[in-house]
Amino acid sequence: MFKKLQRLDYWIAVPFAVLSLLGIVMVFSATQNAYLAPLYSFAKQAVFVAVGWAAALFTFKVNRRVIRGEGFLSMLMIVTFGLLVLARLAPAINGAHGWINLGPVTLQPVELAKIALILYFAHYLSRRHWLPGKGISGFLRSWNQSGYLPKLVLPFAILAITLAMPDMGNLFITLAVLMMMLLASGVRLKDNIFWVVLFFLILAFLPQIISFFDLKESGSYAIRRLSNFVDPWYNMDQSRQLLYSYYAISHGGLFGVGLGNSLLKPYLPESNTDFIMAVATEELGAILVVVVLVLMLILIGRLVYVGIKRNSQYDRLFLYGLAGLLIMQSFVNLGGVLGLLPITGVVFPFISGGGSSFVFFSAAVGYALNIAATDKKPARPNPQDDAARRELKH
Repeated sequence: MFKKLQRLDYWIAVPFAVLSLLGIVMVFSATQNAYLAPLYSFAKQAVFVAVGWAAALFTFKVNRRVIRGEGFLSMLMIVTFGLLVLARLAPAINGAHGWINLGPVTLQPVELAKIALILYFAHYLSRRHWLPGKGISGFLRSWNQSGYLPKLVLPFAILAITLAMPDMGNLFITLAVLMMMLLASGVRLKDNIFWVVLFFLILAFLPQIISFFDLKESGSYAIRRLSNFVDPWYNMDQSRQLLYSYYAISHGGLFGVGLGNSLLKPYLPESNTDFIMAVATEELGAILVVVVLVLMLILIGRLVYVGIKRNSQYDRLFLYGLAGLLIMQSFVNLGGVLGLLPITGVVFPFISGGGSSFVFFSAAVGYALNIAATDKKPARPNPQDDAARRELKH
Protein backbone atom coordinates (compact mmCIF):
# COMPACT_ATOMS: atom_id res chain seq x y z
CA MET A 1 0.00 0.00 0.00
CA PHE A 2 2.79 2.43 0.90
CA LYS A 3 4.54 1.66 -2.38
CA LYS A 4 1.47 2.65 -4.39
CA LEU A 5 0.79 5.75 -2.31
CA GLN A 6 4.27 6.94 -3.28
CA ARG A 7 2.94 7.06 -6.83
CA LEU A 8 -0.11 9.16 -5.97
CA ASP A 9 -0.79 11.91 -8.51
CA TYR A 10 -1.31 15.00 -6.34
CA TRP A 11 -2.55 17.09 -9.27
CA ILE A 12 -5.63 14.86 -9.25
CA ALA A 13 -5.86 14.00 -5.55
CA VAL A 14 -5.49 17.49 -4.05
CA PRO A 15 -8.16 19.31 -6.14
CA PHE A 16 -10.51 16.39 -5.52
CA ALA A 17 -9.94 16.54 -1.75
CA VAL A 18 -10.27 20.35 -1.56
CA LEU A 19 -13.50 20.33 -3.59
CA SER A 20 -14.87 17.60 -1.30
CA LEU A 21 -14.17 19.64 1.84
CA LEU A 22 -15.60 22.80 0.26
CA GLY A 23 -18.71 20.77 -0.51
CA ILE A 24 -19.19 19.84 3.17
CA VAL A 25 -18.90 23.51 4.20
CA MET A 26 -21.30 24.71 1.51
CA VAL A 27 -23.90 22.01 2.23
CA PHE A 28 -23.87 23.03 5.90
CA SER A 29 -24.18 26.71 5.02
CA ALA A 30 -26.83 26.18 2.32
CA THR A 31 -29.14 24.39 4.75
CA GLN A 32 -29.07 27.05 7.49
CA ASN A 33 -32.35 28.98 7.70
CA ALA A 34 -33.62 27.06 4.68
CA TYR A 35 -36.22 24.88 6.44
CA LEU A 36 -33.64 22.10 6.62
CA ALA A 37 -31.57 20.64 9.47
CA PRO A 38 -28.06 22.07 8.96
CA LEU A 39 -26.25 19.86 11.48
CA TYR A 40 -27.95 16.75 10.12
CA SER A 41 -27.13 17.78 6.54
CA PHE A 42 -23.52 18.51 7.56
CA ALA A 43 -23.15 15.11 9.24
CA LYS A 44 -24.76 13.27 6.34
CA GLN A 45 -22.56 14.98 3.76
CA ALA A 46 -19.47 14.27 5.89
CA VAL A 47 -20.46 10.59 5.89
CA PHE A 48 -20.91 10.69 2.12
CA VAL A 49 -17.44 12.21 1.75
CA ALA A 50 -15.93 9.55 4.01
CA VAL A 51 -17.64 6.79 2.00
CA GLY A 52 -16.58 8.45 -1.25
CA TRP A 53 -12.96 8.67 -0.14
CA ALA A 54 -13.10 5.01 0.93
CA ALA A 55 -14.48 4.11 -2.51
CA ALA A 56 -11.68 6.12 -4.14
CA LEU A 57 -9.09 4.33 -2.01
CA PHE A 58 -10.58 0.97 -2.97
CA THR A 59 -10.52 1.68 -6.71
CA PHE A 60 -7.03 3.14 -6.33
CA LYS A 61 -5.80 -0.18 -4.90
CA VAL A 62 -7.90 -2.60 -6.97
CA ASN A 63 -6.36 -4.73 -9.70
CA ARG A 64 -7.37 -2.99 -12.93
CA ARG A 65 -7.70 -6.29 -14.78
CA VAL A 66 -10.70 -7.06 -12.58
CA ILE A 67 -12.45 -3.80 -13.45
CA ARG A 68 -11.75 -4.30 -17.13
CA GLY A 69 -12.90 -7.93 -17.18
CA GLU A 70 -15.88 -8.57 -19.44
CA GLY A 71 -17.61 -10.55 -16.70
CA PHE A 72 -17.41 -7.65 -14.28
CA LEU A 73 -18.52 -5.15 -16.93
CA SER A 74 -21.54 -7.26 -17.91
CA MET A 75 -22.54 -7.67 -14.27
CA LEU A 76 -22.11 -3.93 -13.67
CA MET A 77 -24.32 -3.06 -16.64
CA ILE A 78 -27.02 -5.55 -15.62
CA VAL A 79 -27.07 -4.26 -12.04
CA THR A 80 -27.18 -0.68 -13.30
CA PHE A 81 -30.09 -1.43 -15.63
CA GLY A 82 -31.96 -3.22 -12.83
CA LEU A 83 -31.51 -0.26 -10.48
CA LEU A 84 -32.73 2.13 -13.18
CA VAL A 85 -35.86 0.02 -13.68
CA LEU A 86 -36.54 0.11 -9.93
CA ALA A 87 -36.04 3.87 -9.92
CA ARG A 88 -38.45 4.28 -12.85
CA LEU A 89 -41.09 2.26 -11.02
CA ALA A 90 -40.62 4.24 -7.79
CA PRO A 91 -42.87 7.26 -7.06
CA ALA A 92 -41.98 10.46 -8.91
CA ILE A 93 -40.14 13.27 -7.11
CA ASN A 94 -40.69 16.80 -8.46
CA GLY A 95 -42.29 15.40 -11.60
CA ALA A 96 -39.58 12.89 -12.49
CA HIS A 97 -38.59 9.36 -11.54
CA GLY A 98 -35.01 8.35 -10.85
CA TRP A 99 -34.57 7.84 -7.11
CA ILE A 100 -34.76 4.74 -4.92
CA ASN A 101 -35.72 5.49 -1.32
CA LEU A 102 -33.42 3.70 1.14
CA GLY A 103 -34.66 5.27 4.36
CA PRO A 104 -32.42 8.15 5.43
CA VAL A 105 -30.78 8.30 1.99
CA THR A 106 -31.88 7.98 -1.62
CA LEU A 107 -30.00 6.26 -4.41
CA GLN A 108 -29.89 7.83 -7.88
CA PRO A 109 -28.82 5.00 -10.22
CA VAL A 110 -28.27 7.30 -13.21
CA GLU A 111 -25.08 8.54 -11.49
CA LEU A 112 -23.78 4.97 -11.49
CA ALA A 113 -24.93 4.55 -15.10
CA LYS A 114 -22.68 7.37 -16.33
CA ILE A 115 -19.56 5.79 -14.79
CA ALA A 116 -20.58 2.29 -15.89
CA LEU A 117 -21.01 3.41 -19.52
CA ILE A 118 -17.60 5.11 -19.50
CA LEU A 119 -15.96 1.90 -18.24
CA TYR A 120 -17.94 -0.23 -20.68
CA PHE A 121 -17.15 1.77 -23.81
CA ALA A 122 -13.54 2.39 -22.78
CA HIS A 123 -13.08 -1.36 -22.84
CA TYR A 124 -14.95 -2.20 -26.04
CA LEU A 125 -13.79 0.83 -28.04
CA SER A 126 -10.21 -0.08 -27.18
CA ARG A 127 -10.86 -3.67 -28.32
CA ARG A 128 -12.69 -2.68 -31.52
CA HIS A 129 -11.90 0.93 -32.33
CA TRP A 130 -13.35 3.10 -35.05
CA LEU A 131 -11.49 2.19 -38.25
CA PRO A 132 -9.96 5.11 -40.19
CA GLY A 133 -12.05 6.19 -43.16
CA LYS A 134 -15.14 4.30 -41.99
CA GLY A 135 -18.40 6.00 -41.11
CA ILE A 136 -21.08 4.95 -38.61
CA SER A 137 -22.36 2.16 -40.86
CA GLY A 138 -18.82 0.82 -41.28
CA PHE A 139 -18.29 0.95 -37.53
CA LEU A 140 -21.50 -1.02 -36.88
CA ARG A 141 -20.59 -3.57 -39.57
CA SER A 142 -17.16 -3.98 -37.99
CA TRP A 143 -18.72 -4.60 -34.57
CA ASN A 144 -21.23 -7.02 -36.10
CA GLN A 145 -18.49 -9.01 -37.83
CA SER A 146 -16.60 -9.19 -34.53
CA GLY A 147 -19.69 -10.33 -32.64
CA TYR A 148 -19.71 -7.10 -30.61
CA LEU A 149 -23.01 -5.69 -31.87
CA PRO A 150 -25.07 -7.39 -29.10
CA LYS A 151 -22.81 -5.54 -26.64
CA LEU A 152 -24.73 -2.37 -27.54
CA VAL A 153 -28.08 -3.71 -26.29
CA LEU A 154 -27.55 -2.91 -22.60
CA PRO A 155 -26.11 0.58 -23.21
CA PHE A 156 -29.09 1.48 -25.43
CA ALA A 157 -31.49 0.04 -22.85
CA ILE A 158 -29.87 2.22 -20.15
CA LEU A 159 -30.14 5.32 -22.34
CA ALA A 160 -33.77 4.51 -23.19
CA ILE A 161 -34.85 4.16 -19.57
CA THR A 162 -33.01 7.38 -18.68
CA LEU A 163 -35.10 9.09 -21.36
CA ALA A 164 -38.28 7.51 -19.97
CA MET A 165 -37.74 8.85 -16.44
CA PRO A 166 -37.51 11.61 -17.88
CA ASP A 167 -33.99 12.76 -17.02
CA MET A 168 -33.02 14.89 -19.99
CA GLY A 169 -30.08 16.55 -18.24
CA ASN A 170 -28.25 13.34 -17.41
CA LEU A 171 -29.19 11.85 -20.78
CA PHE A 172 -27.65 14.84 -22.55
CA ILE A 173 -24.50 14.61 -20.40
CA THR A 174 -24.15 10.88 -21.05
CA LEU A 175 -24.58 11.23 -24.81
CA ALA A 176 -22.09 14.11 -24.92
CA VAL A 177 -19.50 12.08 -22.97
CA LEU A 178 -19.96 9.04 -25.22
CA MET A 179 -19.56 11.27 -28.27
CA MET A 180 -16.27 12.59 -26.84
CA MET A 181 -15.08 9.03 -26.31
CA LEU A 182 -16.01 8.09 -29.87
CA LEU A 183 -14.04 11.06 -31.18
CA ALA A 184 -11.06 10.07 -29.03
CA SER A 185 -11.26 6.47 -30.28
CA GLY A 186 -10.53 7.57 -33.84
CA VAL A 187 -13.89 8.48 -35.40
CA ARG A 188 -13.80 11.17 -38.06
CA LEU A 189 -15.02 14.52 -36.78
CA LYS A 190 -17.47 14.92 -39.67
CA ASP A 191 -19.32 11.80 -38.53
CA ASN A 192 -20.37 13.61 -35.38
CA ILE A 193 -20.35 17.23 -36.55
CA PHE A 194 -23.93 16.91 -37.86
CA TRP A 195 -25.29 16.09 -34.40
CA VAL A 196 -23.26 18.85 -32.76
CA VAL A 197 -24.54 21.45 -35.24
CA LEU A 198 -28.10 20.13 -34.90
CA PHE A 199 -27.98 20.48 -31.10
CA PHE A 200 -26.80 24.10 -31.19
CA LEU A 201 -29.37 24.97 -33.87
CA ILE A 202 -32.16 23.55 -31.72
CA LEU A 203 -30.85 25.47 -28.70
CA ALA A 204 -30.62 28.71 -30.70
CA PHE A 205 -34.15 28.40 -32.13
CA LEU A 206 -35.76 26.89 -29.02
CA PRO A 207 -37.94 29.99 -28.32
CA GLN A 208 -39.39 29.82 -31.83
CA ILE A 209 -39.98 26.07 -31.52
CA ILE A 210 -41.77 26.48 -28.17
CA SER A 211 -43.94 29.29 -29.57
CA PHE A 212 -44.71 27.52 -32.88
CA PHE A 213 -46.00 24.37 -31.16
CA ASP A 214 -47.62 26.35 -28.29
CA LEU A 215 -45.89 24.25 -25.63
CA LYS A 216 -45.95 26.71 -22.72
CA GLU A 217 -48.97 24.99 -21.17
CA SER A 218 -47.76 21.46 -21.87
CA GLY A 219 -48.38 18.85 -19.21
CA SER A 220 -44.99 17.25 -19.85
CA TYR A 221 -42.46 17.81 -17.07
CA ALA A 222 -39.52 17.96 -19.49
CA ILE A 223 -41.25 20.35 -21.93
CA ARG A 224 -42.31 22.66 -19.08
CA ARG A 225 -38.66 22.99 -18.06
CA LEU A 226 -37.75 23.93 -21.61
CA SER A 227 -40.53 26.53 -21.83
CA ASN A 228 -39.55 27.98 -18.44
CA PHE A 229 -35.98 28.30 -19.71
CA VAL A 230 -37.15 30.15 -22.82
CA ASP A 231 -39.41 32.55 -20.89
CA PRO A 232 -38.97 32.36 -17.09
CA TRP A 233 -41.36 35.32 -16.62
CA TYR A 234 -44.32 33.57 -18.31
CA ASN A 235 -45.09 31.32 -15.34
CA MET A 236 -43.16 32.74 -12.39
CA ASP A 237 -44.42 30.05 -10.02
CA GLN A 238 -42.81 27.30 -12.10
CA SER A 239 -39.69 29.41 -12.75
CA ARG A 240 -39.09 30.59 -9.20
CA GLN A 241 -35.91 28.51 -8.82
CA LEU A 242 -34.25 30.28 -11.73
CA LEU A 243 -35.53 33.72 -10.72
CA TYR A 244 -34.32 33.37 -7.13
CA SER A 245 -31.02 32.09 -8.49
CA TYR A 246 -30.68 35.36 -10.42
CA TYR A 247 -31.40 37.34 -7.27
CA ALA A 248 -28.91 35.33 -5.18
CA ILE A 249 -26.08 35.79 -7.69
CA SER A 250 -26.82 39.50 -8.00
CA HIS A 251 -26.97 39.91 -4.21
CA GLY A 252 -23.62 38.15 -3.69
CA GLY A 253 -21.62 40.24 -6.10
CA LEU A 254 -17.85 39.83 -6.12
CA PHE A 255 -17.12 39.07 -2.45
CA GLY A 256 -20.47 37.81 -1.12
CA VAL A 257 -22.44 38.61 2.01
CA GLY A 258 -20.63 36.13 4.28
CA LEU A 259 -20.86 32.42 5.00
CA GLY A 260 -24.33 31.52 6.28
CA ASN A 261 -25.80 34.95 5.53
CA SER A 262 -27.71 34.10 2.34
CA LEU A 263 -31.18 35.66 2.21
CA LEU A 264 -32.41 33.73 -0.82
CA LYS A 265 -31.72 30.09 0.11
CA PRO A 266 -35.07 29.64 1.94
CA TYR A 267 -36.74 30.30 -1.42
CA LEU A 268 -34.59 27.88 -3.41
CA PRO A 269 -36.17 24.39 -3.02
CA GLU A 270 -32.87 22.65 -3.90
CA SER A 271 -30.49 25.07 -2.20
CA ASN A 272 -28.05 22.37 -1.09
CA THR A 273 -28.02 20.34 -4.32
CA ASP A 274 -28.98 21.72 -7.74
CA PHE A 275 -28.61 25.40 -6.78
CA ILE A 276 -25.77 25.20 -4.29
CA MET A 277 -23.57 27.31 -6.58
CA ALA A 278 -26.14 30.12 -6.45
CA VAL A 279 -26.02 30.04 -2.64
CA ALA A 280 -22.21 29.85 -2.71
CA THR A 281 -22.07 32.90 -4.99
CA GLU A 282 -24.40 34.89 -2.73
CA GLU A 283 -22.48 34.05 0.44
CA LEU A 284 -18.86 33.99 -0.76
CA GLY A 285 -19.10 35.88 -4.02
CA ALA A 286 -17.87 35.28 -7.52
CA ILE A 287 -14.36 34.81 -6.10
CA LEU A 288 -15.34 31.42 -4.65
CA VAL A 289 -16.87 30.34 -7.96
CA VAL A 290 -13.59 31.19 -9.70
CA VAL A 291 -11.64 29.15 -7.11
CA VAL A 292 -13.97 26.17 -7.56
CA LEU A 293 -13.72 26.37 -11.35
CA VAL A 294 -9.91 26.64 -11.23
CA LEU A 295 -9.70 23.53 -9.02
CA MET A 296 -12.06 21.69 -11.35
CA LEU A 297 -10.03 22.75 -14.40
CA ILE A 298 -6.80 21.57 -12.75
CA LEU A 299 -8.40 18.19 -12.08
CA ILE A 300 -9.85 17.90 -15.60
CA GLY A 301 -6.65 19.14 -17.24
CA ARG A 302 -4.57 16.62 -15.34
CA LEU A 303 -6.88 13.77 -16.40
CA VAL A 304 -6.47 14.80 -20.03
CA TYR A 305 -2.69 15.20 -19.65
CA VAL A 306 -2.28 11.75 -18.08
CA GLY A 307 -4.49 10.32 -20.82
CA ILE A 308 -2.29 11.86 -23.52
CA LYS A 309 0.84 10.35 -21.93
CA ARG A 310 -0.63 6.85 -21.65
CA ASN A 311 0.11 4.22 -24.31
CA SER A 312 -2.97 2.16 -23.47
CA GLN A 313 -6.05 3.08 -25.52
CA TYR A 314 -8.27 1.81 -22.70
CA ASP A 315 -6.59 4.08 -20.16
CA ARG A 316 -6.83 7.06 -22.49
CA LEU A 317 -10.52 6.53 -23.21
CA PHE A 318 -11.44 6.14 -19.55
CA LEU A 319 -9.52 9.28 -18.54
CA TYR A 320 -10.98 11.29 -21.43
CA GLY A 321 -14.45 9.98 -20.56
CA LEU A 322 -14.13 10.99 -16.89
CA ALA A 323 -12.74 14.40 -17.87
CA GLY A 324 -15.64 14.86 -20.29
CA LEU A 325 -18.12 13.86 -17.60
CA LEU A 326 -16.77 16.43 -15.13
CA ILE A 327 -16.79 19.12 -17.84
CA MET A 328 -20.36 18.41 -18.94
CA GLN A 329 -21.69 17.98 -15.39
CA SER A 330 -20.22 21.32 -14.32
CA PHE A 331 -21.33 23.04 -17.53
CA VAL A 332 -24.95 21.83 -17.32
CA ASN A 333 -25.27 22.67 -13.60
CA LEU A 334 -23.81 26.17 -13.93
CA GLY A 335 -25.71 26.72 -17.17
CA GLY A 336 -28.98 26.03 -15.35
CA VAL A 337 -28.07 28.25 -12.40
CA LEU A 338 -27.15 31.14 -14.73
CA GLY A 339 -30.14 30.63 -17.04
CA LEU A 340 -27.91 29.73 -20.01
CA LEU A 341 -29.36 26.20 -20.18
CA PRO A 342 -32.66 24.64 -19.06
CA ILE A 343 -32.78 23.57 -15.39
CA THR A 344 -32.17 19.84 -15.38
CA GLY A 345 -31.66 18.84 -11.75
CA VAL A 346 -28.00 17.99 -12.36
CA VAL A 347 -25.70 18.49 -9.35
CA PHE A 348 -22.30 20.17 -9.36
CA PRO A 349 -19.51 17.56 -8.95
CA PHE A 350 -18.14 17.18 -5.40
CA ILE A 351 -19.81 20.41 -4.15
CA SER A 352 -23.54 19.64 -4.17
CA GLY A 353 -25.12 17.67 -1.37
CA GLY A 354 -26.07 14.06 -1.94
CA GLY A 355 -24.36 10.70 -1.84
CA SER A 356 -24.96 8.97 -5.19
CA SER A 357 -23.07 11.44 -7.34
CA PHE A 358 -20.26 11.97 -4.84
CA VAL A 359 -19.57 8.29 -4.12
CA PHE A 360 -19.65 7.13 -7.75
CA PHE A 361 -17.63 10.09 -9.00
CA SER A 362 -15.11 9.55 -6.18
CA ALA A 363 -14.73 5.90 -7.15
CA ALA A 364 -14.05 7.02 -10.73
CA VAL A 365 -11.41 9.52 -9.53
CA GLY A 366 -9.77 6.75 -7.47
CA TYR A 367 -9.63 4.57 -10.57
CA ALA A 368 -8.07 7.46 -12.50
CA LEU A 369 -5.44 7.73 -9.74
CA ASN A 370 -4.87 3.99 -10.13
CA ILE A 371 -4.15 4.48 -13.84
CA ALA A 372 -1.97 7.54 -13.21
CA ALA A 373 0.11 5.62 -10.64
CA THR A 374 1.11 2.92 -13.14
CA ASP A 375 4.09 4.70 -14.67
CA LYS A 376 4.75 7.33 -12.01
CA LYS A 377 8.09 6.93 -10.25
CA PRO A 378 7.76 6.59 -6.47
CA ALA A 379 9.35 9.13 -4.16
CA ARG A 380 12.41 8.03 -2.24
CA PRO A 381 11.64 7.25 1.40
CA ASN A 382 13.54 8.69 4.30
CA PRO A 383 16.73 6.59 4.79
CA GLN A 384 15.73 6.09 8.43
CA ASP A 385 12.27 4.73 7.51
CA ASP A 386 13.12 1.01 7.52
CA ALA A 387 9.49 -0.14 6.99
CA ALA A 388 9.05 1.99 3.87
CA ARG A 389 12.37 0.89 2.39
CA ARG A 390 11.57 -2.78 2.97
CA GLU A 391 8.15 -2.43 1.29
CA LEU A 392 9.55 -0.58 -1.71
CA LYS A 393 12.03 -3.43 -2.31
CA HIS A 394 9.18 -5.90 -2.89
